Amino acid sequence: MPIYEFKCGKCGHQFETRMRLSDDPPKKCPVSGCKGSLTKVFSPPAIVFKGSGFHVNDYSSTGPKSSSPCSSGACGTDKCPAAKD
Repeated sequence: MPIYEFKCGKCGHQFETRMRLSDDPPKKCPVSGCKGSLTKVFSPPAIVFKGSGFHVNDYSSTGPKSSSPCSSGACGTDKCPAAKD
């Protein structure tokens, strides 16, 4: 079951609750005597990518990593920058 976070508009009490997608959200603040209305708090997902993951390899701003042009002239092509020396 997902965990949802709510905040009271009157007293500022913030709490989490587990509920099914089909359940109705709570309407009133659980603090005794408050009876303020609740709003759902949206927070970023708790997911962390570590290491040399897909973003660096596939979505880098410099584009995909390609092999550098031949610098020794050993590739033997007409377009080799080192062969034109």
